[in-house]
Amino acid sequence: MTALLEVKDLKVAYGKIEAVKGISFSVHAGEIVTLIGTNGAGKTTTLRTLSGLLKPVSGSVVFDGEEITGVGAHKVVAKGLAHSPEGRRIFPNLTIEENLKLGAFLRKDADGIERDIESSYERFPILGERRRQAAGTLSGGEQQMLAMGRALMSQPKLLMLDEPSMGLSPIMMQKIMETIAELKAQGTTILLVEQNAQAALSLADQGHVMEIGKVVLSGTGADLLHDESVRKAYLGED
Repeated sequence: MTALLEVKDLKVAYGKIEAVKGISFSVHAGEIVTLIGTNGAGKTTTLRTLSGLLKPVSGSVVFDGEEITGVGAHKVVAKGLAHSPEGRRIFPNLTIEENLKLGAFLRKDADGIERDIESSYERFPILGERRRQAAGTLSGGEQQMLAMGRALMSQPKLLMLDEPSMGLSPIMMQKIMETIAELKAQGTTILLVEQNAQAALSLADQGHVMEIGKVVLSGTGADLLHDESVRKAYLGED
């Protein structure tokens, strides 16, 4: 079966510092694939490169059968690859609804946009209750819901989530992880970067462990969850 996303020997550098050192992995339609690893492993750099925010030094990115290596971010979104970035990056002075509409900036179907906004409110009722409120007044967890809702407004074939549970309370983190599971059940394909390795691997079909710019271990989520080296390094177990 052809992969929806195929990354081959991807290398990315900041000046002379090579942050991603020739990684390869694939994502098939309907899967959750997760990248785990410590800070500085190259996970966020990988997502930023896939979404067109960074240009790779070399390697290949094929999405939905089309080479998109080095293609600009707005064109990548138009092809169906959406990115909910680390730190949420919402527009704090705009309302919740205005933030959601910005996620649909390439779409022309006004009725469909309204339907998808209502779907966001059904998925995250707190956003619907506060739709006219400035996004900057939301809690961290509510901002994460908004960032995910905004990314989904582009109707992506693949949703990339970068550290969606970062800085959240345990209850809010659980809500976000439940939402990711619901999205998968609805057929959304997800590439997940997450420091909470246990939560990520529990959801993932496939996982890849990154260390200093390289993939050092790959397997199913279940296999990695029970791998002794992963348990010691990332799950805090002896």
